[in-house]
Amino acid sequence: MYFFFYVPVGTDAGTHRFPVMTVFFATLCTAVFAMVRFFPDSTPLDFYNFIYYPGQSGWGAAVASAFLHFGWMHLIGNMVYLLLFGAALEDRLGSAGFTLLFLGAAVVGNVSQGVWNGMVLHRQLGIIGASGAISGILGAFLVRLYRVRVRIAWWVYAPLLAYTKAGHTDVPVIFALVLWVLMQIVRGLVQLQSGSASVAHVTHISGFLFGILFVALTGGIRRGREESYRVTARRALRRGDFLGARDALSHYVEARPNDTGGLVDLARSCVQTGDMSAAQRFYRDAIERLLDAGCRGEAESYFEEALRGFPAFALPAERMLDLAFGLERNLKSQSAVKAYEAFATRYPDHVEAPFALLRAANLHVATFADPGRARRCYERLVHAYPADAWVDFAREQMRVLT
Repeated sequence: MYFFFYVPVGTDAGTHRFPVMTVFFATLCTAVFAMVRFFPDSTPLDFYNFIYYPGQSGWGAAVASAFLHFGWMHLIGNMVYLLLFGAALEDRLGSAGFTLLFLGAAVVGNVSQGVWNGMVLHRQLGIIGASGAISGILGAFLVRLYRVRVRIAWWVYAPLLAYTKAGHTDVPVIFALVLWVLMQIVRGLVQLQSGSASVAHVTHISGFLFGILFVALTGGIRRGREESYRVTARRALRRGDFLGARDALSHYVEARPNDTGGLVDLARSCVQTGDMSAAQRFYRDAIERLLDAGCRGEAESYFEEALRGFPAFALPAERMLDLAFGLERNLKSQSAVKAYEAFATRYPDHVEAPFALLRAANLHVATFADPGRARRCYERLVHAYPADAWVDFAREQMRVLT
């Protein structure tokens, strides 16, 4: 006789913001369990009124019952899945969408189980637990993040053979969740034969289907396909397959042209494949989009990155000069000098080109104590723009530096 146990312990789906509602639901479930278990007489609420009884309770109980649990294992199992899969899903759906999914799946799961118990098993039992909501999260996750891999910890135990082995491995989320669904179906059929309703397998299945439908109706199929390109690119980069990463990222930015992170990643992959012209184009596109969105900090960071790879990298004149001023204000002097000098080189006929050389020279002197490079900037100003108003000042500075 063999026993096999497994539990998910991680995914490679990154997140960019704190999962407010995921943590709130997990905290609420845990707090309610603790109050019922340890402080039943210290609260004016009678939590037994929140148990969902099909045909007797209203919709409120169908929702509230999701926050009640039978025991520690029931609670811990649900919370592990909620925190692991919910955090990444909330990051994609937003807190409002995630809340609708959680509550909707809870109601659908509990009501479906109630109908099954009454009409098929011919038993009227109270229903509690967040299993329907968690199943909805799993169904939505399967559609929205189908290229993600899940790390599972597993244990195989054969007591009659005195054999035991444990470990962890990464498996595709499709494999992990389809296996989970099949297990629910098989157990539901076994439950049908036995007439037992101690575990709400129909809640699991109906909640899971609700999650799939919810994400499908809210554009999750398209977004899932788009994100799959990013996941493919990330894995290709880890393998050193820069051509594969570039191809996947090209599809990604075509689908999401406003994702500046994708544009920068594509620029980096172009550098790795030797297409420097395309790399500069994608850097430029990302920086300009960030400036349009008012994200100056990110724009400056990517501008610095582009300058390190391409000393002659340039933006449109006004934006480049504006970024150079910003870098100087933010004490990013090395990048500011490069930006000023690159501006003067790229736009020698611009009215502000002499002033850019002047600013670069001043930084060489005041910040880097490099009079030689400062003098070259002044000389360039004097020789290229003899009629400019700053020429006399530049000549005086050259005399001082001599």
